[in-house]
Amino acid sequence: MEGRHVRLILRFSKLAAFLGVLFLLSVAGEVLAQEEPITVAPELVTGSRLAESLDEVPQATYVITAEEIERSGARTLSEMLDKIPGISTLRKNSWTQDDRIKMRGLDLEVLVLVDGVPFMPVNYDDWFTADLRSIPLESIERIEVVKGAGSALYGSMAAAGVINIITKTPDKYKTSIIAEGGSNDWRRYSAMAGIKGEMFDIGIRYNHKEEGEVSIRYDSYLNRMFKALDYDEDSASVNLSRGNWRFGADFGSYDSKWDAGNPLIDKQEDDYKRFYLRYADVKNEVIAYAHFLDKKYIQGGTEVFYHDFSSEKVKRFLPYDYNEDIWGLEFTQKSSIGEVPLAWGVAYRFEKLSANGDGLIVDNDKKTYSIDKFSYKGERYNIAPFAQFSFALGDVLIDVGLRYENWDVDGGKDESEFTPKISFYRQDASGKLWYLTAGKFFAMPSLYQLYAKESMTEPNPNLLPEKGYSYDLGLKDPNNKWNINLFYIKMDDRIKWKDFDPDPWIYKGKYINLSEFRSWGIEGQFEKALTSNLSWINGITWQKPEEKQSSGDPWRKGGTPQLEFYSELNYDNGPWYGSLSAHYYGQREIDDLQSYHDDRADDDFVVVDALLSYNMKNDRITLAAYNIFDKEYIIDTFGFIGPERRVYLTLEH
Repeated sequence: MEGRHVRLILRFSKLAAFLGVLFLLSVAGEVLAQEEPITVAPELVTGSRLAESLDEVPQATYVITAEEIERSGARTLSEMLDKIPGISTLRKNSWTQDDRIKMRGLDLEVLVLVDGVPFMPVNYDDWFTADLRSIPLESIERIEVVKGAGSALYGSMAAAGVINIITKTPDKYKTSIIAEGGSNDWRRYSAMAGIKGEMFDIGIRYNHKEEGEVSIRYDSYLNRMFKALDYDEDSASVNLSRGNWRFGADFGSYDSKWDAGNPLIDKQEDDYKRFYLRYADVKNEVIAYAHFLDKKYIQGGTEVFYHDFSSEKVKRFLPYDYNEDIWGLEFTQKSSIGEVPLAWGVAYRFEKLSANGDGLIVDNDKKTYSIDKFSYKGERYNIAPFAQFSFALGDVLIDVGLRYENWDVDGGKDESEFTPKISFYRQDASGKLWYLTAGKFFAMPSLYQLYAKESMTEPNPNLLPEKGYSYDLGLKDPNNKWNINLFYIKMDDRIKWKDFDPDPWIYKGKYINLSEFRSWGIEGQFEKALTSNLSWINGITWQKPEEKQSSGDPWRKGGTPQLEFYSELNYDNGPWYGSLSAHYYGQREIDDLQSYHDDRADDDFVVVDALLSYNMKNDRITLAAYNIFDKEYIIDTFGFIGPERRVYLTLEH
């Protein structure tokens, strides 16, 4: 292990030296040509290293701007993403639970980027990888969503699509103070400022959020409601920019407490630090990043409980502590071979997970239990060269993306995979873009899935990566703001946790590769101006995601809405802005619904939201109401409920 640490130090010594050389060259260039302006590269476009705008990308694409975020009154990223066809929020009724989404029936295999950097922890299980709570909406300049396989450009996980969250540069920071209050003892305070300095432009931000007691889960077997008790979050960021350089740092912590069964209380403390340094000119881009996360989960707190087969009163205190370190470096260069535009580069990523805690060991035969301490570590690194080029064949443009993943897994199975992608597209005289895209995707298991050794989970170092293909056929009209897209996804070796204990009340298993997953459907969206002040946005999705555990099993549906309608009316007249939206989630079929599951998990439901804001010269006041008819609905078979009716009042100066 020491040898690996030495190699890691050497690698990042080289990284530091390389970045130092780049900086010196940049400074030298400024000294030699002081009178010439710095040429800053345009922002890279999500889904392509060659396109100059998202409209040119031959896939279903969507953009959410900072103005749309501010006007929406949304509190979370999932609320904004839920408006996009094919994306469903899995947000629960409390901030104590993580903020997740599904795209085309997949949650784990959706890649989230923040400023082009993979926002992917290493301790996820078989749920959505990124916890969106740690990305404040106030820091976002825009969100770009590209559907379909993205592994040819971004590597592991990008099976259903890519969500790139572009944060504000210092010049986009506006000095503001926000104070907000609402249902369930909700409080939010935010301060932001942009400073233009002689050496750097600086953007700084601080956020605080808190929430009180609120219902989160109904247990149909026990016939009782569990509640979240407390949520408290603080976060801050600093952004620096100068010429071709940009540096960003995000810090935050969020603490949660919820009822785990009277008198037990579960607690979770998350602390994160994220850094990146970016250099970009017209032809070259270099990004170096580091992410650190410390998650402490205390199961049951310090309370007591009665064991099923013992009258003895026992202290149950099961702490879990997860620490993860992620380092990465990516280099991209734009060039050409004759008339063929080319972008090429290489990406490096190192991941490390260490965990320790106490586990509850139950012996069914002896009817005894014990507390067993556990500890495990895992690490790996990936080196991935990639390239993208484009050429014309008559009126049709052909875009080819290539990437070769090489994962070196400590104590596990090394993996390598070639992930190509090809697109055929044509733009007619009216601006409509027709496209056909096919791509291979590749999704590595997480370090947690490989190495977890806890009371409920055994390690599986031979777990295979998920692999498959994604196909998209569509038409989009950026000028008239509408699109329609057909898709098909086929995946082998999908990773799921499987319980091997015959006792239905004892959970003991590990992560394994299932046989197959597939999903197909149609998505579409159109926006229309009804009057000069009134606009109408509509989205529709029909999809059919299914999976099976072995080749001989029937295909089974898992509760993803097969039919969704979204409609939103926006009124904009001077200082007044209003919005009314409705979202229908239908055909949430679950083929393996058990007697102990909440049978409402497959019910259809409609959620209606409304917002009204008034802008003054330097101030804005907003009144927002969500789920205004207080429709109660269940998110999943565990009985977690969706957000109940909430009302917020926001003051911004």
